[in-house]
Amino acid sequence: MEDTELVNQELERVATSIGIPPCPAILIELSAEVRSEEPDFSKIEQLVVKDVGLSATLIKTVNSPFYGLRTKVGTVRQSINTLGLNMLSRTITGLVLRNSFVSKDPVSMERFWDASAKTAMSASYLAKHIPGINRDDAYTFGLFQNCGIPVLMQRFPEYKQTLGLANNTSERNFTQIEDETHSTNHATIGYLLTKSWNMPETLSTAVRFHHDYQALTEENERITTPSRNLMAIGLLADHIVTLHSKQNFSLEWIKGGKAALSHFGLSEAEFNELSHDVITLLE
Repeated sequence: MEDTELVNQELERVATSIGIPPCPAILIELSAEVRSEEPDFSKIEQLVVKDVGLSATLIKTVNSPFYGLRTKVGTVRQSINTLGLNMLSRTITGLVLRNSFVSKDPVSMERFWDASAKTAMSASYLAKHIPGINRDDAYTFGLFQNCGIPVLMQRFPEYKQTLGLANNTSERNFTQIEDETHSTNHATIGYLLTKSWNMPETLSTAVRFHHDYQALTEENERITTPSRNLMAIGLLADHIVTLHSKQNFSLEWIKGGKAALSHFGLSEAEFNELSHDVITLLE
């Protein structure tokens, strides 16, 4: 049996023991319709409006400053027409992801999902200015790169303390600290969730290795250039959200920021200019 198969079997064993939410039915139906030769907009609209909360959140999201609409939308159909099918699918996926978890700490999770949404928006904006990266893919990666965190928060009552330690330890890898305490980490769990939700392999791989900053500077046969692009843009976007929240720095940026900038050939001055533009959009 190949090493890759052995690794995947071990990952699946971990996933079973932790408990990963299955792909919601609406995403399966929506994906099938979006990928059809002649997508039925009426059917897509019906799928969304069946969930009143989802419909309201979608409209609110489309009306956010990020999209910069001159005229606000008021219906799901207008939202579909504004976003287009691909971006609609990505946005709905993010909203459904958020609704897939029930937390005993709603305040912390509200902050987490707010940061995830801002990271996705930031990544999408950066992709517009960095050649070779699809904006929809960047947006989706921003949403999913840390999706293993709510899974582990549900499974381990003490996981919040682990996050605090990982966020404040400079000499060790973030996921290494998680592994030592819980025998798994949010990147691995995120990889398995994206696989079970039928996300592209490029995205799943990027989620799995997004704390492996060495991969941004060295060739790795397991990680393709498209995956490294997502890993790098995710770190840039995450740092922008950190700046937006009035924090001066994060240890993850100190660990991998230079590698991410170098990967895209960006100078600090160029990135600072982009950061200013994104932060203005997030206000």
